[in-house]
Parts: sequence; structure tokens; C-alpha cells
Amino acid sequence: MTGWWAVAFVVQWIVLVLLTVVVIALARQVGTLHLRLGPRGALEIDDEGPMLGEAPLPAPARDASGQMVMLGGPGLSRVVLFSSPSCGVCRQVAPALGPAAASVRYASVILHDPDAERAWNVPGTPFVVILDPAGVVVAKGTVNNLEQIEGLIDTARNRTQVAA
Repeated sequence: MTGWWAVAFVVQWIVLVLLTVVVIALARQVGTLHLRLGPRGALEIDDEGPMLGEAPLPAPARDASGQMVMLGGPGLSRVVLFSSPSCGVCRQVAPALGPAAASVRYASVILHDPDAERAWNVPGTPFVVILDPAGVVVAKGTVNNLEQIEGLIDTARNRTQVAA
């Protein structure tokens, strides 16, 4: 029986090495597909976040610096980033928000307020909501990079131009 166990052991190692090669080859293919597809836009799902075309009621919220700000209501067009201090992607996205918003003369607000997230039905962070001057939601979505923020801002501008 010792010979049979030795053969089974060797066959197991050969199968393990083959499976490792297959996994590496598949990972390479996934990477190639990822590069070929390029960046994607922000994920805008209808039932996540405040409803498009509606104006959420103004409510106080805490921004990233701990200051109280008014979330919602009429005012400047603004880009609101719902963020979390423990979110690594949020820390990468947050510095890009101000310049991206300023390039189209929108105000930017970064919130670290779980109560505001619940009130606005935010599914997770980082999540961006763009409000027009009347406080109406014109774009929203989960973002992971500057390109997605810029895409949402472009979407918001296109929607407000069509509505005007």
C-alpha cells in the first residue's frame, strides 16, 4: 500500500501545480480585460440615495471638519461627497472633489455624518450627490476616482441644461 499512497501524493502535487498555473493565467486574462475595458462611470442606481429630480428637505449635517452645515435646500449648485474617516477610497477621492467642483463653479461639501447618510438613503461611501441651485438632485452615484466625479458633474450639467 505504500507505493499506492506515494503515487497518489505525487499526483496531488502535480494537480496542485497545474491548478496554480491555471489560476495565474486566469488572473492575467482578467487584468487584460480590465485594461481593455478602461474606466467606468459612476454607478447611478435609481433606488439608492435621494431620488433624481426631487429636492430633499434641508437638514443640518456634520462636514469632514466637524462643522455643522445645511444639507439640501436652495443655494449654489453643489457636489456633496458622503465619506467616512475609515474609508481608504474616500481618502483618495476627497482631495479631487474641490477642484472638480470649482472647475464648473459648484460648491463642494464633504460629509462624515452617518445620520445624514441614513436620511438620504446613501448605500455606502464614497457616494456623491449633486444638487442644482434649487436643491434638486440632478446626479448621484458611487464613485471611486476623479474621472467618475467629473462624469457625474458632466451628467448634472447636461441634465440642468436640458431642464432649463
